[in-house]
Amino acid sequence: MLLMRHPLAVRKAYGLFGLLLGTFAPAAIFLKLFGYGLVPGHFNFLGLSGLCLVMNALCAMMGYCMGSTLATRIDQMEHGSWLKTLLLSPAMGLAWAIPTGAVGGAIVILIGSVYGAIIAMPVGFLAFGLFMPLHRLLARGGMIDARHFWPLACGVVMAIVALILGM
Repeated sequence: MLLMRHPLAVRKAYGLFGLLLGTFAPAAIFLKLFGYGLVPGHFNFLGLSGLCLVMNALCAMMGYCMGSTLATRIDQMEHGSWLKTLLLSPAMGLAWAIPTGAVGGAIVILIGSVYGAIIAMPVGFLAFGLFMPLHRLLARGGMIDARHFWPLACGVVMAIVALILGM
């Protein structure tokens, strides 16, 4: 732990991971579904673009908050058995995804909350299922070096974005 140049605590690491996931995954979903309101051939008007931007910002903020909030519980799990970490990491992803998707979709006449949560569930399930065990491997003493965190977090998030976009 003393050799880390830029250590990140678990709370900060999961907050940043939630922020990345809450920013790029919804952006990819909005791009795929609506062309983000700007791409020809999709619904093409400025109002939809603004709506997508607001929903994306809400998902990003809530993703950060939920990642930070769940970090204490995740840290306890990472100090337990490997089996517990592997089995409960997707559940932590669902605990992140449901409120994040619901807040992001709430702007669309509250019915969007239900759809937002449903759409976010597979994203959180897969993302946390991948990230938590890898974070556990790289973390030392409750900290992860930023040199390990950023490639790991960006790799997991971009792999999910690629899956969403069908690449």
